Amino acid sequence: MTAQSIALPCDSVLLPKPTDLTNIFNSIINQISLLEMSGLEKEAQELRDLLESIEKILGSFPMSISDPVFPTLTVPEIEWERRIIAMIQEYHLFVQTKVMEIIDTVLPISFEVPIMGLSIDVVKLFTDPNYKVTLKAQISADVDSFYALLPDTYKTFDGTYGLEVNDFKAEAVWNYIMSQLNKGALGIIYGAFGGLIEKFSSIWSALGLPDLPALTDLNVEGLIQARIQAIEEKIKNLDPKDIDAAEALRREGLAALEKISLVGYSLMDLLGGEPNDFVESLEKKMDRFKTRLRDFGEEWPEFLIKEWMQKVTKFFEAIGLGDLVQWITFTFCDFLKLIKFPSSIAIPAGITVTIPAIKNLPVPAVDINGVIIPAGEPGSNQFPTLTPPPPEEE
Repeated sequence: MTAQSIALPCDSVLLPKPTDLTNIFNSIINQISLLEMSGLEKEAQELRDLLESIEKILGSFPMSISDPVFPTLTVPEIEWERRIIAMIQEYHLFVQTKVMEIIDTVLPISFEVPIMGLSIDVVKLFTDPNYKVTLKAQISADVDSFYALLPDTYKTFDGTYGLEVNDFKAEAVWNYIMSQLNKGALGIIYGAFGGLIEKFSSIWSALGLPDLPALTDLNVEGLIQARIQAIEEKIKNLDPKDIDAAEALRREGLAALEKISLVGYSLMDLLGGEPNDFVESLEKKMDRFKTRLRDFGEEWPEFLIKEWMQKVTKFFEAIGLGDLVQWITFTFCDFLKLIKFPSSIAIPAGITVTIPAIKNLPVPAVDINGVIIPAGEPGSNQFPTLTPPPPEEE
């Protein structure tokens, strides 16, 4: 009997979307449940062992995920979605730490990002296992205090959308911290580029290159609040017995959030559609929506700075920082290979996992002639990317 092999997407992009991978792992987890309900515990365990083997291959990645993910609960579908989100967050932060390390060789800079009363060294997160362990222990020991510091917008799984789970607090804190570390790292890099231009001003002036652009702020938290703050207040003020009214308001809140677009991209564009959730949870869906909007709000400014970096590579090379160039086009697929994420999953013989089509998958935008608008062009809903420059002829 031929065993099924499921290819895992390895997208060579700078702005990865989580849904493809989430949909695959959701489907495997759902198959485990179906096997258990059919009394096929041996086959179900084989699939559980398969997922555990992937966790072992990844080792310390994603580094921002706790082990176990939730202290007293096992929720595989949410756990794997969190891993995928964390891998995307850590991809962006990893690239930025590499840029910071290279800049530091000619212009000393701090690697520390202040957040929630902590000062986190983003380079040590990747290079010093003990540092990460100590930091996670510090947060876990006082998770309620750190959770209280989260903006209300991101305090999900608090019951507003029907599910209150205290176990999710630590992950909510880490999820938010990672997004803010990406923001803080970009701020350090931005200031360092200004410092390099000042330090090597004669070289910069002679090259006649584009000015360092201003950092973009998409104000995602403000956009979310404008859409749903009033709705959430109504939910919280309802009589707990008014279940139908609460359900209607929760769905209204989700629909309102779905209407948000960032720099021309819809929420479904940012997600890459919606994965198939085999157990519906409005709380989980709201958490997914808010997280993706927030994270893209930090990813887009980073992409614009990379776009500028590619235009000024001559400057980096002239001041001895040519090693920066390779990190401009270091893709999510490059990162997945680096952390040894598998390119495929071999399903045990005798078991079949069906991967349903992604829901609400965005259709590429077309012009008046029905031709797909290329990524990066006005009206396109496909993310732009950057490619390495062709090698110079000798």
